Amino acid sequence: MRQRVTTTGRTWMSLFCTAALFTAAGVAAAEDLVLPAGNILSNPSFETNLTGWSTWQGTLARVSHASAPDGAYVVRVTRSAGDAYSLDDAPDAVASTTVGTVYRAQVFIAASNAGTVGKPVVLAVRERNGAGTSVGYAESPEVGLTMAFQQLTVETTVQQTGNTLDVYVLQSNATAGNAFLVDALTLAVVPPPTPGEPSQLLWSDEFDGLAGTLPNPQVWEPVTGGMWDNGRTIQQYTARPQNVQHDGSGHLKIIARRETYTGADGVTRDYTSARIHSKGRMERQYGYVEVRLKAPTGLGTWPAAWMMGSTGEWPANGEFDIFEGEGPLPTLAHGTIHAPGIAYGWGPPGQVDYAPARVGDAWRTFGIFWNANRVEWYADRIKRFTFPRGTTGTWVFDQPNHLLLNLALGDLGGDPTNTVFPQVLEVDYVRWYANAPSN
Repeated sequence: MRQRVTTTGRTWMSLFCTAALFTAAGVAAAEDLVLPAGNILSNPSFETNLTGWSTWQGTLARVSHASAPDGAYVVRVTRSAGDAYSLDDAPDAVASTTVGTVYRAQVFIAASNAGTVGKPVVLAVRERNGAGTSVGYAESPEVGLTMAFQQLTVETTVQQTGNTLDVYVLQSNATAGNAFLVDALTLAVVPPPTPGEPSQLLWSDEFDGLAGTLPNPQVWEPVTGGMWDNGRTIQQYTARPQNVQHDGSGHLKIIARRETYTGADGVTRDYTSARIHSKGRMERQYGYVEVRLKAPTGLGTWPAAWMMGSTGEWPANGEFDIFEGEGPLPTLAHGTIHAPGIAYGWGPPGQVDYAPARVGDAWRTFGIFWNANRVEWYADRIKRFTFPRGTTGTWVFDQPNHLLLNLALGDLGGDPTNTVFPQVLEVDYVRWYANAPSN
């Protein structure tokens, strides 16, 4: 987390790495861009007055300008105190947010005098809750002011429903006499991308077996016992159809039950479930793996669809989490990658919030694409993050991977004591394509 702090004590938080807020930003000359439609901001170009705008540690004046990007007038923001000052929307641009909505803000800015040339400026969008606490922040790349107008752009993704969103332009390193010009401020909703279609199917399991039968033994092997989690989860994995079976309608069900059971490892536990993998039976290197599933959201559940490299021990063999859910956060779905020095994606950007719906309220589709150069995570066939090779840590993903499906209990899933059982992870299919969805 990086903070922008002035000597006056006002703080701006930029969550580039820990939140999926800063998704795109840029700078361009005024003559290169056309103002977008659907502007939420009122009075964006100051043609008649300054209604809808205020300032922090500055003064505002509406002035004519021969090079105004939109119309004939701009607003001049002049420093009055401190080492930073800003132009702020008033009131907030968005009075009540909806989680997951993406907004794009843009503005044209220029120095008002030679003494302000080179001073740093950003366009910022801030999300605050009812208590006024900042819960999300995004800013454009910082640029030096010039006498010619430049356009700044930033995108932000709303983190919570019911918050406010405000927009401001901030100049820092300010000194006496500094002033900057602003015109054509816009804030608009970015339409969601259209889900793409993966191509060149290489392999699939559609789970078309007879009701009550175990998954195809030529592909899947049940893994039994308490597993390698150092006792953090509390289920006993079994190979019984009571815990993993076809439903006869084209789905595989992994069923967690509250029952006392002593497993092959000699450990007696109070819950049973299943974990299956395809190691040594169905392994591939590179491509796009997609799972369509309906996940349980009861407290205590920790469902997952994932992959691991088939040679070596964790984390040196690498891990792709196509989907993980966790009982305490039933609206969230996660996608992550793990390797030595790499734990990327838990939380934004590897997170989708379906609030107010729960993950398990509908069938969801999740996928991982990887090749020698990058890893991509998809939710609902929309790309949510890209992890390029060389970003950090040790790249260990150039080997065949096998598939895993399981429903754990406890640990990240929480305490299942008061949860109604059985809890079920339903899987419609697992498919392996050569190419990921394009969007």
